[in-house]
Amino acid sequence: MATTISAEPLDIMTPGAEGTGTIAQELHDHSYNRVGDVIKASMPALVKGAGYVHGNQPIDDPVQITTRAHRATMDLRVATRRGYTNKSSVVGGFNKRFLDDHGYLKTALTTPSLFDQLQQLFKSVPGADNAFKSFTAGNLGVGSIYGLAPFDLRAPSRLIYPMYTVLRNKFPRPAGQGLSMQEHVFTGISGSGTGGQGVLDISMAELNTSTTGFSSWPLNLPQAGSQSQVALNVPYRFFGLTEQLSFLAQFAGQGFEDISALANLILLQEMMLGEEYMMLAGTCAPLVTPGTPTATLRTAGSNETPIGSNANYAVAVTAVNYYGETLISSFSTNVATTASTVVDVTIAPVPGAMSYNLYVSTNGAPTRANAWLQVGATTQAGVTTGGSQSITSVGGIRFTLQGAAPSSGANPPTADTGTGKGTRMEGVIPTLAGASASAGIYPAGWKGGYVNQNVGTHLSYNAVYNVLDGVWETNGTNTGGFKADPAEIIGNGGDIMRLSNDVISQGAATNYRLFLDQTDIPGVRVGAAVSEFQNPITKSVLKMVVHPWLTQGTAMFMTYQLPQVWSNVSQAWEMTTVQDYVSIAWPVIDMTFRYSIFLYGALTAHAPQYSALLQGLQVSDTTPFS
Repeated sequence: MATTISAEPLDIMTPGAEGTGTIAQELHDHSYNRVGDVIKASMPALVKGAGYVHGNQPIDDPVQITTRAHRATMDLRVATRRGYTNKSSVVGGFNKRFLDDHGYLKTALTTPSLFDQLQQLFKSVPGADNAFKSFTAGNLGVGSIYGLAPFDLRAPSRLIYPMYTVLRNKFPRPAGQGLSMQEHVFTGISGSGTGGQGVLDISMAELNTSTTGFSSWPLNLPQAGSQSQVALNVPYRFFGLTEQLSFLAQFAGQGFEDISALANLILLQEMMLGEEYMMLAGTCAPLVTPGTPTATLRTAGSNETPIGSNANYAVAVTAVNYYGETLISSFSTNVATTASTVVDVTIAPVPGAMSYNLYVSTNGAPTRANAWLQVGATTQAGVTTGGSQSITSVGGIRFTLQGAAPSSGANPPTADTGTGKGTRMEGVIPTLAGASASAGIYPAGWKGGYVNQNVGTHLSYNAVYNVLDGVWETNGTNTGGFKADPAEIIGNGGDIMRLSNDVISQGAATNYRLFLDQTDIPGVRVGAAVSEFQNPITKSVLKMVVHPWLTQGTAMFMTYQLPQVWSNVSQAWEMTTVQDYVSIAWPVIDMTFRYSIFLYGALTAHAPQYSALLQGLQVSDTTPFS
């Protein structure tokens, strides 16, 4: 209700009465002549809540609303005036046994309130009645049990949090059965150039025409072809989430909102978000401890903040995903800093990792005990920001340590904090990186057609070209050559923005003309964004998609449907579900309602070779690295 009333009760209920102070302002603001008009105007919105008594929807019948509003207005006015002028009769209407059983309530109802006592005191003072009314106008209900104070409670609850499930919305959800999804996959045949198969030579000599008859039958038949086959056995995983609410929360929400329904809505949204994170980075095996990083000393540039002291710096890193952090790597060799130097760190990537944390040890033997999280001035996109910033969630493989070192900081974990868990399914990133194959969920080599975790630059033209070429051709240790044609580039917002800027900046070197009509001049739109990228090999178009939960440094090139119509693979990625979302309202065993959602299934990568993965993407390509 949008109107707030604050006034002495008698003024509110007396027909034709004019209020003062706050009441007068309310009447003026809403163009009402009487306080009774305020109540009359507000009552239709209030009585709609009667629909929640026997259902979950407010009343929407205009006749019922009008009738109930009129009756409620009259009842409210009569009852309030009666309570004000004849309090004893109101108290007498209570069940005597009820009052006797609740002594504190009986005392509160029968004992004169502070309001009553003050009123009796001031009645003997000439002119005090009006002064008393003015004093209580802004304190309605204080010291009184019958104060009427409507308030502005907007229904229903406002839900302003983001709720994006990009991959969950894309992947189909076919039904499964049993404990795991099993299938046989041919990864190559003679001449396909995939699955270890090479070029096929079908030439041969003339068939045997010897007069010796059929003694050497079946003569010299052509050579046989060969095929590469693997067996998939992806275990299903069990997922669940619970929300609960008390009886009091549900009861108090009547007429405002069905709190039970709200709890179930939020539960569903939380479950979907949890599934999205699992689809991105879930893995059953802990991430591998990173290799030793390298630390290189150099003179600070004009856009950098020198370390500013003489010390011995040694650097170590941990790998991070959504769920935890690995053990710390070995420390690099000590480098002796000076007042004018900075330290460039190069990280050894870990398959399946999403980012890295940097730890530094100074002036001593580098051990876990004296390591702290480096804090200092940092730079992003070539602009020095300065100040203190923790070096966590580094998405690139290069980072510059600069600025004064703090005297203390956070120490790395003494054990893996949960990067892997046996009850998790395998997400897209660990699968494409090959970590899921190393964990035994997929056969050896079951990974992206092109994987580069050492990009070392921003998401650029050249990086994209290398991916598109890599999934088309056989290239080094990658499993490409499947003539793949990805449909989307999915990345962090900043990485996609830098690719967009790269496209625009390279386009600036191309000759072009810009024409503006006279009518366009007042409303010229500035800025540019690139939403599609054309594959120079296949001439198809890739969509550029921002994933709001993907950390900086990772980009996925996704193929959803195979180009071959005979593949018997309708979707390259599927969320196979033995039991899709099922919601359970548990039996009530105490003063609490409990609800749970369960899911039994797993993400299945039928053909990850048609997708690709880039990691180690930088925010800045030039020093200082960030």
